[in-house]
Formats: sequence, structure tokens, C-alpha cells
Amino acid sequence: MLLRRGALVAAMVMGTVATRARAQSSAPDQRERYAPLILKLPATARVLSLGGAQVALRDVDAVFGNPALVGTGTGLAFSAERYEGGATAGQFASSSIIGPLGIGVGVQLLDAGPRYGLFPAQSEVLTRASAVGTTSLAASVAASLTWKQIRWGVAATYVEERVTDDRAGGVAFDIGASKSLLFLGSTVGVAVQHLGPRLDVAGRREALPAQLAIGIATAPKGLGKWVDVGGAAELDVRRDGELFPRGGVEISYSPIDGVTFTGRAGGRRPQLREERPVTAGGGFTVDRFTLDYGWETLREGAGHRLTIRLR
Repeated sequence: MLLRRGALVAAMVMGTVATRARAQSSAPDQRERYAPLILKLPATARVLSLGGAQVALRDVDAVFGNPALVGTGTGLAFSAERYEGGATAGQFASSSIIGPLGIGVGVQLLDAGPRYGLFPAQSEVLTRASAVGTTSLAASVAASLTWKQIRWGVAATYVEERVTDDRAGGVAFDIGASKSLLFLGSTVGVAVQHLGPRLDVAGRREALPAQLAIGIATAPKGLGKWVDVGGAAELDVRRDGELFPRGGVEISYSPIDGVTFTGRAGGRRPQLREERPVTAGGGFTVDRFTLDYGWETLREGAGHRLTIRLR
């Protein structure tokens, strides 16, 4: 009953924002409006290679996707990505369990060159070395708790984007819920992300990229003795009513206990002008150590991200 009510509320919200979207004229650069840029980039290689679908993933880096899933995967994760224009992004996440609480912390950083000036930062800083640069930061802390067989979570994130000698800074909040289902051992998740006041700097004000994210992720399903298949799908409903579907599949091969090789392929409706729909990646796991690689197509070149996870 509770899930049906939640689905009804989500459908009503999505219907409302979709109606607003049809009533608005969406300019070509509408995707570049919101700040900071770091909140619009995938945090890890696995998330990137699944098209950015993360709201239902049970992993160490849930602090960036859905705070309700913090603590479902414990350990550490470190990431780095290099973009065609010379920009670099880094990430750290940690998730643990303390009593009944899941606790997670995470930091994301984007460094796109020494020359500043444009606010909000445009995604061309990822692909063009000549673009006006920026530095974006997001530092998060999240907590989750199970109540009435549903996981609930909340996260607070300090966000910052540098403009000339000034910085636009503020606090954003995420609220999420998740539920495990018997169907394919799946997890459904919903989160309202990036809520907070506008960022204000150098006479410019810009809204956070607030959105409603709804998704599902399936547990690996055996296709034989050594092969498992899983996947994730998500729909993001941005504050201006634009809809952004995303998702992907992953196939894992485990020849011996404790060793797993994984391949992934994903697709997305790009939120940024420089992004393109196709993503892919892979990785391998040995005992508690995992190395993942993610690749994304961009308007000029590609982005390459590596993630190390320690469980």
C-alpha cells in the first residue's frame, strides 16, 4: 500500500513537471543554466558506464546518488577522470554502518583550467582547452535508517564554483527512499536531489540543478555457472520539467571464487551540451579490491574515468 501511494505521488509530480515543460519554450542552452557543474557529472566509473543511473545502486558511493542507500555497500572508493579539454575530476567516498544508521561521506572536485570568469560554468570546459575555466567542489555527508521496511536517507552537501577571485558557495540537500523487491532481487529508489537556495556571486544568481530521480537496479542474475547479468535504469525530472532517462547493463564473469571480470554498456539523454548518449566500461574484482573503468562520448573526444573500490 505504501509503495502504491509513493508511486502515485511520484506519477503526480512527474505529470506536473512534464506539463510545465510543455508550457515552456526550452532554449538550446537551457541545459547549461544550473550551477555548480560538478553536480551534473557522474561520480564513479561504474555509474558513468551505466549511463549515469545511480539512484537505486547499492554501492559505496551512494552518498552521491541516493542517501537512503548509504550503508548498503561499505568501504572506500577513489575516482579520477580526464576529459578531452584537459579538465580533471576527482572523487572520494566512504560508507559504513554505525548501529542502526548507515553513514556516508563524499567529496567531488572538478578542475578545468586556471582562467576563470563565466558563471555558471559551461560544459565546454570539459572538451576545449581554450574555454574559460572553472573549479567546482561538492562535499557531502549522508545518513540512512530503515523504518517500516523502507530505507530513508538525507544528505547535506556544501557546493562551490569559482568565478574570478570570488566563489559561489552554498548548501544543497538530498532526501531519498528505497525498497528491496523480490522481483529479480531488485532495488527501487527515489530521491529529490540538490535542493537549496540559489548561488550568488559577482552579481550573478543561479539555481541548483534540483531534480526528482526515480530508478530501479537489479541484482546480478545467473545465466550459467560463471556468468551474471544485472542492470540499472533511471528517470531524472529536472526542476524545469525536462526528462532525462538513463540506464545500462553489466555482465560479470567469475572463473574462480573471489575473481570477477565485468563489462558494462549504457545510454543516456545528455543533460549537458557537450555530452553524448553512449557510455561503456568494465572492471575486475579480486577479493575486496575492485578497479573500474568508465568511458563516455563527448562532442569533442571522450572522457575516461578510473575508480578504485576497497570493501
